[in-house]
Amino acid sequence: MSQPLVSASWLKENVGDGKNIRVVDVSFPMPGQKIDMKAEYLKSHIAGATYFSLVEVRNKDSKFALMLPSEEQFADHVSKVHGISNDSHVVVYDRNSKFGLFSACRLWWMFRVFGHSNVSVLDGGFDKWCAIDGATDSGDSPAMEAGAFVAKYQSQLVRSFEDVSSALQEKTAQVCDARNAPRFNGEAPEPNPKLPSGHMAGAVNIPFFKMLDSEAKVFKPASGVLEVFSEAGIDISKPTIMSCGSGVTACALAFAAFTAGQECIPVFDGSWTEFVQRAAPDQKESLQFPFEQ
Repeated sequence: MSQPLVSASWLKENVGDGKNIRVVDVSFPMPGQKIDMKAEYLKSHIAGATYFSLVEVRNKDSKFALMLPSEEQFADHVSKVHGISNDSHVVVYDRNSKFGLFSACRLWWMFRVFGHSNVSVLDGGFDKWCAIDGATDSGDSPAMEAGAFVAKYQSQLVRSFEDVSSALQEKTAQVCDARNAPRFNGEAPEPNPKLPSGHMAGAVNIPFFKMLDSEAKVFKPASGVLEVFSEAGIDISKPTIMSCGSGVTACALAFAAFTAGQECIPVFDGSWTEFVQRAAPDQKESLQFPFEQ
């Protein structure tokens, strides 16, 4: 298994020269951002990187946003579009300049869910790559030679609505919510104006960006990660489930916990988007109903 976090310098030294490293741009807009990330990729991206769309590679039969695709769909996409095989070292990144990371950990988690542990996150993302004059390309990536990827679903890394409801009611696991405090507290709207903000009764708010150094815009060391969890009253050595709005930044909390030694913390795939539409009234707190009717 590769190291979970790699620096831009490491990637610059190791990519190419026949090494089986596949770099993937998984940039995704933050709530409220109206940015076409594929267009940004076409303007400039790490040389040789392919673009992965979280919107396209998902379970489109689900009414909830960004739910995991099937094993077959994921394997077919990463092998044919990205040239990834089971022996590839995958390095994922995004181009979030505000925090240094936003969506990369979602794809890191997806690879692990489908049985691929040889995957790393580029610390600091595209900005750190550009800061060391890493090579960039524009336009779409050339057609990749198809890889040979077989997906093996790892159920221990995923939690369902039923799992989370039971954990909260029976207090068998801690649930962390990675959204910002205003959304968690029902003081700001959800990205989907049809849904109320607020939180699951019993969940603890840990905004994902607390895991990042606000000045350097890279992940905090393990000691810093553990401190953030501890200050929130969370002991990640005990059963823990990560959640957020639609399953993106929950993966950043799971990734942070991974770097601090807890390698099997699951993510609630449907997160608040699913929970708020399915849970009983007494399972939800601080609800602020849609700001836009």
